[in-house]
Amino acid sequence: MDNTPPRPQSLVWTLLEAYCARRDLKLTRLDDYGHSGLVENPAGQRRFFRGTHFDLNPLGASEIADDKAASLKLFQSDGLIIPEGVVLSGKNASNSAIQFSERVGFPVFLKPNTGQEGQDVERLETPEQLKTACTRLLQRHRLLLLQKAIPGEDFRVLVLKDEVLGVIKRSAPIGTGDGVNSLKTMIEQLDAGLLADPRCAACLASQNLSLDCVPEKGQVIALLSNANLSSGGKGHLLDGPTPLTIKDAAIRAANSLGLRYAGVDMIVKADGQPILLEINAAPGLARFAAQGPSDRAVAAQFYERVFDAFTVSFRQ
Repeated sequence: MDNTPPRPQSLVWTLLEAYCARRDLKLTRLDDYGHSGLVENPAGQRRFFRGTHFDLNPLGASEIADDKAASLKLFQSDGLIIPEGVVLSGKNASNSAIQFSERVGFPVFLKPNTGQEGQDVERLETPEQLKTACTRLLQRHRLLLLQKAIPGEDFRVLVLKDEVLGVIKRSAPIGTGDGVNSLKTMIEQLDAGLLADPRCAACLASQNLSLDCVPEKGQVIALLSNANLSSGGKGHLLDGPTPLTIKDAAIRAANSLGLRYAGVDMIVKADGQPILLEINAAPGLARFAAQGPSDRAVAAQFYERVFDAFTVSFRQ
C-alpha cells in the first residue's frame, strides 16, 4: 500500500481537470503536481500546457515578453508610453546607474531584465542604496533594468484575443499597528516570509522603523514598495467598465507582440495616462485566487475563458 501523501495540485490543473471532464476531453499530467501536461480530444489531437503557459502564444513572442527591455523597446516603437530606463551589466553598472538616476531623479526601480513574480525588484531612494543593490543583484542576474519610478496606481490587465478579461489593481503589502505588538510580531502574523526579504527591511528603514518598534494603534506601515501579489501584495478586481485608455494600451501591447493571451502591467497616472511596465505571456492567477473564495471564483471564470481559447480548435 502506498502511504505517500497526495501531492498538492496546481490551480490550473484543478480547474482544467473539471473543465475536461465536462467536455469529454482527456487530460494527462506529465509530472506529479500537474504542472505540465496535455489535453486530448477523442480524435487524438493534442494541446499542451506547462504551468500557466498554454498552446496559445507564439514561442518567439513569449521569449521576447520575458525580456523586459526588448519588449518595452517594441512597445515604444509602436507608440506606447514606457518609463525612462537603462539596461545595466558588467563592471560599470553602478556608475551608469548613478548617472541615470541623477539625471532622472530618485526614486528609481531596479529589477532583473528577465524574471517574473516581482523577484528582486527594488525601489531605491539614494545613490548608496542603488550601488549596493546593483552589486547584489548582478551576482544573480546578467542584465538589470533601471527605471524611473512613476507615481500612480498599479494594474495587471488580462488580455485574451483582443478583449480585456479583467483588470486587477495591485497594492503593496501593508500592516496596521495595534499599539501592543512589535513590527516583527505583526509581520510574522501577516507573512513571515517578509522577515527574510531584505526589501522589507529597507522599506522599514526608509520610514525610520525597526522590527522592535511598536506601531501605534491604527498606524499603517508599508512593508514593501512593490505591489506584486507574489511578494505579499493584494489584488482587487476593478469594478465596472474598463477605462478606454487602460483597455486600449493593454490590447495594443498584446498585439504588438502577437500574444493572444497576456498579462499587461502598467502604472496609471493621476491624469489617466497608462505607462507600460512589462508584459507576461503566461500570467498566473493562483496568488489572486488564494486571497479568498470570491477571488477564486473570479479566477475560475477567467481560466474558463482561457481554456475555451486553448481548446476551441479541436472541440469544433
